[in-house]
Amino acid sequence: MLATLASLALICGYLVISAFSTSFAAGIRSTAGILLPLVVGGFVAVFNRNLFDRLSSVPVVPAFIIALIFGVVIMVLIRHLDALRFAPIPELIISAGLSALLYAPGALPGFMNASHDSDKWVAYYFGIVSGMLGYVVFMGFPFGQAT
Repeated sequence: MLATLASLALICGYLVISAFSTSFAAGIRSTAGILLPLVVGGFVAVFNRNLFDRLSSVPVVPAFIIALIFGVVIMVLIRHLDALRFAPIPELIISAGLSALLYAPGALPGFMNASHDSDKWVAYYFGIVSGMLGYVVFMGFPFGQAT
């Protein structure tokens, strides 16, 4: 789980550094694009915990498949929306995935209630990473290649 969070955080860092190499304003906008889903995700995690109860009730195999599809969709959206740059879309997408996993039960020791079935969240972690890696293996790295 830590490797998944770290890899998403590294991608976020790459996006911010790339934006700052363009201009200071683009770097600030990129940073804000990464922080926004983290803040909203934190709010949802604290004030809407029943959402996590519903998600953890999904059986492991369907949860993995859903997360795998989500991982592929993340990469497809990045590839096609990166060129638009009307908003920091890749940053928002990657950070939203990071936020969803970061605030999942069991991701941060002591943050969420231990009564959640946190073992089921491993399926979401592996699914998202498998989808993203599968995309890179078969389609290539999506950044800077918008079609």
